[in-house]
Amino acid sequence: MNPWVFLYLWIGSLVMQLALGVIALRRPPELDGHRRRGSLMLAAVSGVVPLITLLFFLRVFVIGGSSNVAQLAGDDGQDLWSIWFHAWPMLLVANPPSMMLAVVAVLLPPYSRRGWASHFSRGGAVVASACACYVVLKYFPDA
Repeated sequence: MNPWVFLYLWIGSLVMQLALGVIALRRPPELDGHRRRGSLMLAAVSGVVPLITLLFFLRVFVIGGSSNVAQLAGDDGQDLWSIWFHAWPMLLVANPPSMMLAVVAVLLPPYSRRGWASHFSRGGAVVASACACYVVLKYFPDA
């Protein structure tokens, strides 16, 4: 897959999660008076870690142009490689639970036809978490 397509998919899924999450939160309550926001809030919480991973990825690899291998990073990229090296263990530990939370959020109700924005927002959380897990596993900081 083209790296730019992957990056656009990742950013697009986060934007979709945010935009459709706001639409779903602004929706009027169900006929029984309940809002049923639990699954949407769970998806929102699970989207924080992929967002942080995306920001690190953009800073180190896209904007900074560094490498995940220390010898290939060069003199200019050594500080960026160090940032990735120190952030990587925390991202490795945080991304799989975030992915599991996103999958659980997709499986939780509401299942009504009116809740299309909630469904797609939670789906965006799963895609963003999958992209973040892929990046963390692929770009192991090598010395």
